[in-house]
Amino acid sequence: MSPQKKRGRKPKFQALEQSGSSTNTYNGTIVEISAQPKKRGPKPKSQKVIYPASPGSIDNGTIVETSAQPKKRGPKPKSQKAVQTGSSNIGDRSLDNKTLGQKIDEKGLENRIDGGIALMEERALNSPRKSDLRSDWRIPYVEEAPINTKSDLIKYLSTISNPKRGAKKLLLENRKYDVTNRVNIIDSKLCDEALQRLAPSLEKHKGCDIIDLNPGVGVWSSKLHDFLQPRSHILMEPHPNSYIPALKPLLDTPSSKYRIVPENGMSWAHLERILSPEYLPFQPILKHGDPELERPNNTLLVTANISGYHSRRFLGFGSVGSVVVYQFLSAIRSHALFQHYGKVRMLLWMNSDDTKVIPRNLAGQKKTAMEALVTCDHIETVVDSDESKRHCSREKRLDIERVRSVVENMKRRGFEIPKGRETHILKDLRSGATGSEIEELSPKSLQKSLQQMNESFARGDFEKNCLPEEDLHNELLDSKRRRLPKKTPEYERMRELARRNKRRVSKTQRLSDLADDYDDILALYRQSFLSKCPTESQALKIQARSQTNIWRENLSALPPADAAEIQYICDSRRSYSQDPPGMFWDRREFEPLRASPDDFYPNKTLSLLDFRPVLTPFFSENPAYQDIISYLIMQLCLVPSQNLKQALDSLAPGALEWLIAECPSLTDPLKNGCPDLELFSARCVTVEMLTEMTKAWLRWPFRPHRDEILHRLGSEAFSDQTEPE
Repeated sequence: MSPQKKRGRKPKFQALEQSGSSTNTYNGTIVEISAQPKKRGPKPKSQKVIYPASPGSIDNGTIVETSAQPKKRGPKPKSQKAVQTGSSNIGDRSLDNKTLGQKIDEKGLENRIDGGIALMEERALNSPRKSDLRSDWRIPYVEEAPINTKSDLIKYLSTISNPKRGAKKLLLENRKYDVTNRVNIIDSKLCDEALQRLAPSLEKHKGCDIIDLNPGVGVWSSKLHDFLQPRSHILMEPHPNSYIPALKPLLDTPSSKYRIVPENGMSWAHLERILSPEYLPFQPILKHGDPELERPNNTLLVTANISGYHSRRFLGFGSVGSVVVYQFLSAIRSHALFQHYGKVRMLLWMNSDDTKVIPRNLAGQKKTAMEALVTCDHIETVVDSDESKRHCSREKRLDIERVRSVVENMKRRGFEIPKGRETHILKDLRSGATGSEIEELSPKSLQKSLQQMNESFARGDFEKNCLPEEDLHNELLDSKRRRLPKKTPEYERMRELARRNKRRVSKTQRLSDLADDYDDILALYRQSFLSKCPTESQALKIQARSQTNIWRENLSALPPADAAEIQYICDSRRSYSQDPPGMFWDRREFEPLRASPDDFYPNKTLSLLDFRPVLTPFFSENPAYQDIISYLIMQLCLVPSQNLKQALDSLAPGALEWLIAECPSLTDPLKNGCPDLELFSARCVTVEMLTEMTKAWLRWPFRPHRDEILHRLGSEAFSDQTEPE
């Protein structure tokens, strides 16, 4: 039976014309094939695909007409030109190493955004030629002129800081970690003065290896190199084309120890690449549990410039520099990055706004600063901008006393402060200020304005009274009918300032008296622990409790704003008088060198901080220590001004009672504690207390599980890490 014939229009035949080739047997043959059912919709346009000629190919420039694919929605992709150098594959981007004269690491090139830009970076690094640099419109070319003086540096940096349009494409694929508009150190005298301060502690680092991140024009790098005479000096510069004319004299020096790496050192993927025997052959990588991890490694030093002229927020931090500091501190605790060679010292140039890691008053003692206290043995401010307006939030008497002791310590060690580098507080000390004067604790002080107006009134710049004009010219007016004299506006302003200042002085005196009562209470508790007579010790404790009740009644009678202010004054005094002081700023060995904007380009003052990691063997014993101490710091810093009793009670149910019983330093006045935890603010906790609380927490049988703690910290637990029993 024959098959039933289908209804409908008979499909047409299509002619497929095949273009000829040397291997095609059907040259120009027309083959009839049944067409597919016609699809509804607009007919797709034909595209011409041009296959370029390549070595070994028979067809040379053949054009084949094909039906177009359906157009995809979305933005039209930009066209890319494939670079071919001796390859038969279409779109091959492999680079011809012979044109560069040196072998280029292909893995490093794959990490760049644009292969052509990577080619120009490597070409400028390996064999910089004028024709190559000028041919790339993205890279601003600078004539190779000698850069010997500060004015030459300014002229050179002003040229490269204004590149042609499109120069931003020079950034690598990790451009989010790059510091745009970097501030460069251009004053060699400032570098010499800073190294003179650091000389005694840098002697043990002579002949070491140096990792230098973002060296820029290399002024600081060359000075540090000349002092230490290292066996290797790695320069990680992400923009070699911009700075190669300034760095070339360092690289071309006979038997130079410099080695430039065109990578962004603030991207950990690139930084870990140089942490290998290829770049650091004298640095053995230490394994977990090795006791050398907790010892200082004096054969390695890290310096970096993490500053930026325009700070931009990044990952919840104020700038990229703040993120780098936070991650460097985390690396110390976890032995990551270059800290797996041991405890490595760091010298960091950063924006003055990013120095929250070393606050100058207790208001800045927050999470980052407390983590720095746990992580570092000391952080010294070598160079600073000395913006005094940022540091007026505590009693000036404390600053004057600390400066006096620091200057005396410097004189004993034979150090002097160069002329023009004195800080404002040091100038106040030399002018005879004692800090005992009652003054406003706010930056908006009215005493200066009042003093100026009093001096103007004494000179006769303005009068006290002024009569109306009609009264001055009417001599016949009866004296009884004459109106009272009107005060001049200047005199009224001076009188108003005097009234405000009198109220402020009275208020400050009242707050100062309450702060003195607080100091007396702490002194009584301290005497009770020092007394060897039980009867006398008990009597002192009773007297301290009685005075505490009176102090709290007086504090509750104040407005909330005044009560918060007196609490801050008491905490500042407590932190200052601790042994050692509660802030790195009060532990400083030198008075910082005051830098000026002219020492940098662009003109923005930077700070130089010296990070010295602390020896923390208990961190290596168990990774849970890091999680617990981070959790404790986070909880204590949620409300830093709350008393310690409230802070410990918020950790977990029952945590307060357990920690008080297991941590004797919390209630020991001789260890900066206090028997009454309501007199003790959370921001005054010491490193010894945090360490003791961490160990006691891991002994607590009812502690929250590690997964819950990591969840609160915003982290995830690894399956192979379990809690200690």
